[in-house]
Amino acid sequence: MKIISPVLFFMLFVCFKADAQAYEVPKNYKFKSNADYARYEPDILKTVDWMQLTSWTEEPKKTDEAIQFFLDWVRGTPAVTVNLGQASLRLSDKNPQLGFTYMAQYAKYALLHKDHFDHTKANLEALRAVITKYYKEPTHKKDDDIEMLMSLEQKGQLEQWIITDFEQQQQ
Repeated sequence: MKIISPVLFFMLFVCFKADAQAYEVPKNYKFKSNADYARYEPDILKTVDWMQLTSWTEEPKKTDEAIQFFLDWVRGTPAVTVNLGQASLRLSDKNPQLGFTYMAQYAKYALLHKDHFDHTKANLEALRAVITKYYKEPTHKKDDDIEMLMSLEQKGQLEQWIITDFEQQQQ
């Protein structure tokens, strides 16, 4: 069993990496109606996943295109509203890319939980993704706010902090 687990882990990693490399940013997209936004929701989910798995420096042109596609979609979609308050902006002041991580993961949660959306859980998923991206990104700048989130998560206090502090500052 000890041999199988590392082999399985490696195979999953290779599959995720291969899938991430296969991602293509949609071209010539148009958002003129609600149906247009809905039609691109599967592409948005792929974009969010690709951005989470891809280093900031790995494919800069493709990353810029993916971010632009996501921003064009999120600005007009009726399916998702992402509020960027002081709290979320502060989390991306040293590493602006983390702002896109937050927005993208919040939107992903909203799309996957349309029937039972929970604002706190959306923030929790988005902030966990920010922590993961920060931790795994070799070129991040040290940020005490993100380090505090990491500490709260390790102590099992992140969700309570979101309820008592983060969501109050987002309004």
